[in-house]
Amino acid sequence: MARRQRKEKVIGPAQKLARGILISFMHGLFALCGTLRFTNKPEIEEPCVIAVFHDELLAICRYYAHSDFATIASQNHFGYSIGKAMEKYGYEVALGSPSRGGRDAFFQLLRAAREGRTVAFTVDGSRGPRHEMKAGAIMLARKAKMPLYLARTEVKGWRVESTWDKFKIPYPGAKVTFHTERFPLENYSSDIDVEVIMKDAQERMRALLTDDYRAPA
Repeated sequence: MARRQRKEKVIGPAQKLARGILISFMHGLFALCGTLRFTNKPEIEEPCVIAVFHDELLAICRYYAHSDFATIASQNHFGYSIGKAMEKYGYEVALGSPSRGGRDAFFQLLRAAREGRTVAFTVDGSRGPRHEMKAGAIMLARKAKMPLYLARTEVKGWRVESTWDKFKIPYPGAKVTFHTERFPLENYSSDIDVEVIMKDAQERMRALLTDDYRAPA
């Protein structure tokens, strides 16, 4: 069955300019990430659903470039720009968030998963709170009957204080270490509230790596 094409929102010249600048900036960041040195390989089985935190997105997305993955980005200018940059690196990007387009984006990712593709899911996006997991990745893994992996990326870099997630831009040539864990979804019966599962997954994900963000004094 042919995929339905979403009609893009009509935007004005100033918004187009802002998007163009952001897209160019994101292309530059992805190019910068080409200098990263990966110290280990993520221990996951594919296809699967990979849960990642939004601020740690760059390094893991650069590692899996051109691997025919699918992912999600919000429909705001920042998310749209990230999505366009990721498409250049072989990702299928579903645009949506809990406040806009989320249902369509979820079913686009579900279709991709059922086609045998791995899905990277930013579990605290698109507006946070930071490092607080939402249910999307769990629901997707359950419906697609795929394993769910929790993934963290340890890398030194700059923090963008003005963003809700304190987005991290890795230093050029920085070392990246992956911390991953298979979350045992099969241990949770269908009658267990998804909020309980989500809380357990969040605790495990946070425990994989100590948060290195420190607010300015």
